[in-house]
Amino acid sequence: MDLENLEHLEFQLERLLELHEKVKEEKAQAEIRLREKESEFATLKGQLHRYEQERRELRARLDKIIGQFERLDLS
Repeated sequence: MDLENLEHLEFQLERLLELHEKVKEEKAQAEIRLREKESEFATLKGQLHRYEQERRELRARLDKIIGQFERLDLS
């Protein structure tokens, strides 16, 4: 193998290592964003659960109030 081939191989190896490092950094950033989104999802899921519970409670109260009005003799 001549010197030119070794230099070319060394250059390609350096490029590959740089690309590998860049991919590792991008992966780390993607994992951070994923954890943030998972946390946001958990927060929103909790809010949704609370809203659904509040809706059920309001519905039960309204049904009770409507039932009380129905018992009144308004005629």
